[in-house]
Amino acid sequence: MSDRVSKEDVLKELFNVGVGHAAATLSDIIDKKIVLNVPDLKVLDIEQGKNELDRFLNNVAEGAVMVSSITFDRQLEGKVSLIFPADKMHRFINLCLHEEHEQIGNMEFTDVDFDTVKEIGNIVLNAIIGELSNTINIPVEYSLPEVTVLNDASAELFVCGCESNFVLMLYITFDIEGTEIEGAIVINMTLKSLEDIVQTIDRMFNGR
Repeated sequence: MSDRVSKEDVLKELFNVGVGHAAATLSDIIDKKIVLNVPDLKVLDIEQGKNELDRFLNNVAEGAVMVSSITFDRQLEGKVSLIFPADKMHRFINLCLHEEHEQIGNMEFTDVDFDTVKEIGNIVLNAIIGELSNTINIPVEYSLPEVTVLNDASAELFVCGCESNFVLMLYITFDIEGTEIEGAIVINMTLKSLEDIVQTIDRMFNGR
């Protein structure tokens, strides 16, 4: 594993395993089949990360998003955010809650909606970071998830301007009973944390 592309492939596979576990857990909880996958992952510096995320926010979410975020620390440090287009979240939440009515275009969310997304975010984000932590044997501690709705989101809200930080940008698709939602997972972490991950992966796969 000598280049960034191969490292990204390994990371993508690790995260796909994590979202697979999350999908199984969510499917059991709501008694509906949920399919999650990570079709693409990019490791970017801060400026690249901002540009990539702004493209997602403008093209997919049109700036209005529902976000579930957790911070993590101990030997790995950073913040991870699960970002959904807000205009599709009512349908997704209703399917999770076994409710039939739709509220297309409505940006108003109830406490139950927030609690539902908080639980979804907690399961998905913990599964992703947990799979990474367990695979490379680096311990991580998490905060409780925070959920918010942003009507005019920009990358500045998710990507730290510190030059020593990097961004892992994951695209994720949720499919529940034929309803598909494209989302993004943004992992903003320190250079040291990223280097620790990469070095551990190199040792695992190359014996170095």
